[in-house]
Amino acid sequence: MSKYKIPNDIENEARLYMEEVVSMLEERGVMENIDNAALTMLARNYSTFIRASKQVEKDGMMITNNKGNLEAHPMIKVAKDAQVQAMKVMVEFGLTAKSRKKLPMMEKKEEESPLEQFARKKKSKIETR
Repeated sequence: MSKYKIPNDIENEARLYMEEVVSMLEERGVMENIDNAALTMLARNYSTFIRASKQVEKDGMMITNNKGNLEAHPMIKVAKDAQVQAMKVMVEFGLTAKSRKKLPMMEKKEEESPLEQFARKKKSKIETR
């Protein structure tokens, strides 16, 4: 079981997404401490994608450079690069429709009621006699 801590400096949308990701991976029983660095990369790249996309939304797809010529907004490349990196990590964790099918489906272990625990203990004692 991993003790993953979502980075504090990411966009709220990325934070909410990472909460869902961590919850899903824990439910499936596929999350380990060794995954924390990759999850942080996903969180930061997704957050970078969001920030860059917001900047392009605000400024427009084209900007005027220092020579007075129109050119593509540099944040388009930043968003694209962050998206590519995030998608690579997402595939590894089964966070796309296609890659999700490759993850093992772990059945949720339901907690025993106090009555079930008592009955199991009694049965165990009877069997050991």
